[in-house]
Amino acid sequence: MKFVEAVNWVEEKYGAQAFDHIEDYADDEAVQILLEERKRSSSKANKKSKRGKNPGAATLRNMIENGYTYVEIAMVTGLSSAAVGKISGKYGLREFYYKMHPNVRRLDVKVLCVNRSTGEQVEFKTLSAAERAFGLPHCALSEWTRNGRTFVHGDWEIRRKS
Repeated sequence: MKFVEAVNWVEEKYGAQAFDHIEDYADDEAVQILLEERKRSSSKANKKSKRGKNPGAATLRNMIENGYTYVEIAMVTGLSSAAVGKISGKYGLREFYYKMHPNVRRLDVKVLCVNRSTGEQVEFKTLSAAERAFGLPHCALSEWTRNGRTFVHGDWEIRRKS
């Protein structure tokens, strides 16, 4: 007996209300077919969760080797790019990521600082050296001097040297 035949047979014999309490009629062969199908379909249900899924260390490493950025990995897995960065750090893949993507973390950005009142010019080798010299918070200049912007701190005009 096929599933459709079993459904029709149960409906003819017991009525449409029988499907609400189908366990009460478990002695029939048709009802057994329906119960088996219900059990099988509920265990195989493809339930999509709203949260993304952790891809695992091997998959993440493979994606990084293939040139995926954190944003692209986030789009594939359904996670945020910050979460992907955190997960890659957990698996020890952060330095590997920066080796594969050398332009993401630019450590050699030179900074030119000009004092507006005296005209004095000071050049720093890195953004972090300039931040330490002026007592600015960590990574402040990387945000404030992007895209050719100039940051003013007191009498000092700070910009990236091209």
